[in-house]
Amino acid sequence: MRYRLIRLVAAFGLLATVACGARLSNAQYVQARGAGGGGTATGTGQAATGTGGASTAGGGATAPGAATGATGADPNAAGGGAAAGAACTPQHSDAPGVTDTEIKLGNVSTISGPVQNFGATGRAGAKAYLDYVNNQGGVCGRKLSLVNGDDRLDPGTNRSQTDQLKDQVFGFVGNTTVVDDGGADVIGGTNIPNCSLIIGNTALKQPNYYSPNPIAPAGDTNGTVAIWSWFKANKGATKVGIVYPDNPNAFARVQGYVNDITAAGLVADNPIKVAVTESNYVGVANQMKSNGDDALITVLEVNGIGKLAQAIKQVGWDVKVPFYGAQAYGPQLPQIAGANADGALIALTHDIVEGGSAAMQTFAQFYQASSSGQPLDFFAVMGWTAAKLCVDAIAAAGAAPTRDAAIAALNGVTDFTADNILAPRSPAAKQGATQFIIATITGGAWKRVYPDAGFAAS
Repeated sequence: MRYRLIRLVAAFGLLATVACGARLSNAQYVQARGAGGGGTATGTGQAATGTGGASTAGGGATAPGAATGATGADPNAAGGGAAAGAACTPQHSDAPGVTDTEIKLGNVSTISGPVQNFGATGRAGAKAYLDYVNNQGGVCGRKLSLVNGDDRLDPGTNRSQTDQLKDQVFGFVGNTTVVDDGGADVIGGTNIPNCSLIIGNTALKQPNYYSPNPIAPAGDTNGTVAIWSWFKANKGATKVGIVYPDNPNAFARVQGYVNDITAAGLVADNPIKVAVTESNYVGVANQMKSNGDDALITVLEVNGIGKLAQAIKQVGWDVKVPFYGAQAYGPQLPQIAGANADGALIALTHDIVEGGSAAMQTFAQFYQASSSGQPLDFFAVMGWTAAKLCVDAIAAAGAAPTRDAAIAALNGVTDFTADNILAPRSPAAKQGATQFIIATITGGAWKRVYPDAGFAAS
């Protein structure tokens, strides 16, 4: 089993597995309109995801980049102005990974090892975004490619894979792993941009690490106070059970939840630690029921969440707020838990595909064309938006991009929404979103509960 130690609302906001069963298909999820020609993001190196054409963009999201190639382009602007190759003539750059025709970006994710394919959807999301930009002509005429490494869920391997790639690529995008502290020992504090879902306590503190779902470096909050306040006021929640896998980074995120829950005026029950490979959650569900918990939060991965949902029904616990975590979003939970997943109630700081915005539909379309059938989940959203964050900065760096110029652009990104796929957040200041939506599963499908459109203000 794989575990996802993501904080919500900042690893939470919006929070791969190979799903079994077929209650909710990926095709239903993305409503794709078919794949066309277009550019590809190549997958090379260990555990590469392969190549694939992307369909013609529909729905209005704009490709990022600077059409003029001018240094200082606003990376916060929606789309940044398209990367039309004809509008910008590439100039020679000595930056690693950059030629006159190509920009290579690295990705080190968990693909094999004890939790196989944990990082597959995050990597696929990043690749889909590169496909999307290539379909628009690339960045100043340069195509984007992805060079992949596999850390096998081992910090030492994450370090060695990052070290191996650091001189071959311009920067890193869409890394999806819970052992990113390994790579932080290699590139942390350098001028190598890393735009990824940052999890580790050491990684969080690196000035050159930028997350589409930021967690404060102090780690003492998950930014979810407003969400717990909403659950208290609207669902009658009073006492919250917490379940997490046996991992130090997971425990750190749990402490943030305890602080947030308490600040919202609820009681945080003693957190329950389970083995990473736990498959029987009946005892856990009974313990929270016996403790009088009427809400819950987990930092489990989706397989564990599915087992917990089944156990809750089995023991007859009528929980008011089964908030499994933003990482529960995607088609896998209803596939795994069946009808037991109905009623799941999660807060997200990203849009959802079901009835979502034009930008979300464009993402879904390219993801289906590019992802080789991977489910579109929270991590896929994070991969896409992380790639956009970095590619916008590369475009702002001009016709001869350098790492220093890209870092300077990233340090100006204080109101990032990825074309309104995300609620506003500040990657530069490492501040997560304060706005959110509430979604639930009904009849095997996700749907928005609150607000009717957009994001609720905190």
